[in-house]
Amino acid sequence: MLTKEKKQQLINDFEDWWDHKLERPIIQVTLKKKNTENVASRGQLLKMVYDNTCPASEVAKSYRAVYESNLYLGDAFPNFYMRSTGILGAMLGQSYHIDEERGTIWFEEMKGKELQDIRPCLDENNWLYQRGMDLIKAFQEEFKDDIAFGIPNLGGMMDIVESMRGANNSLLDLYDDPDEVTRLNDEIYNAYEFAYKNYIEQISKQKGLGYSGWISLLSQKPYFISQCDFCCMIGPAQFDEFVTDTLKKEVDLIERSFYHLDGPGAVRHLDRIIECGFAGIQWINGAGSKPIDDKQWSEIYHKVHDAGLLLQINCYNKDELRFIDHIVNLLQRTKGLAFICEGNEEDREEFEKVLNKYRVPR
Repeated sequence: MLTKEKKQQLINDFEDWWDHKLERPIIQVTLKKKNTENVASRGQLLKMVYDNTCPASEVAKSYRAVYESNLYLGDAFPNFYMRSTGILGAMLGQSYHIDEERGTIWFEEMKGKELQDIRPCLDENNWLYQRGMDLIKAFQEEFKDDIAFGIPNLGGMMDIVESMRGANNSLLDLYDDPDEVTRLNDEIYNAYEFAYKNYIEQISKQKGLGYSGWISLLSQKPYFISQCDFCCMIGPAQFDEFVTDTLKKEVDLIERSFYHLDGPGAVRHLDRIIECGFAGIQWINGAGSKPIDDKQWSEIYHKVHDAGLLLQINCYNKDELRFIDHIVNLLQRTKGLAFICEGNEEDREEFEKVLNKYRVPR
């Protein structure tokens, strides 16, 4: 998939980027090749991943066709991690159902259980936890350093609390029984830390291309993404009470930590998030909101830049490539920026123009 020379270039450039030494932006371009209709869909792959009767080695073999159906240009590379967001909740007893059509998983509220009765504890013999381990092993055997590896997308602590309790109940809990919310949040974090350490150790036992995750950055040191989408429903005081301390724990735990800032409702907490000490911020503007290059988001980019943090933005098609010029021009810099771009092979020329402009090796 990638030549030996390309792999080394990716490793070197990403390490320089993490250290704020790379003079150009990271620009990843993953293009879907033509005539790949017979390749398994996201939903089909997800069903295989969660089907404990399907050997992990067979899942890995099925992914080969997926990787080969893409063109990886610029700083792009293939990777694997176990989806979907919030899988730790399922490891702790939540029910779930796979939405094959949408290619995602819905984790279900723990109905019939009072807040004080939810006592999560991660059993290392839990089949889903072990499935994550088996998949990492199988993918390392199948691909070695042809791909990068991420741990399962465990999710954010208060997001899992909200998922377990339901949105309405969890908001009422903050007022009715804040001590129990803190207790549940802490117990979920303990499970998170246990799972994180063991999954990271499993990846580090063998040499792949490097560490990655659901934000497909590449790192030669352990790297993961923190999040709290629940923060969109609460104010600053509640963020400080229920979220800030846990985020600081995650920063201390994760050698290279990134934060997923998702939607206009999360922006009110950006100052506190920056103070937690993350290496970088991913900004997602959210469905239905103004585009990434709208002037209302300029303050976000300046705050992240002024704090000395890395910044990552997604470009989901060729028309969104304009976001790159906008942010570079706004900040008057190319250092510390990463753009993860996707599209179709027929638009390759448009993507290559951008790679050439910013002197990104193809």
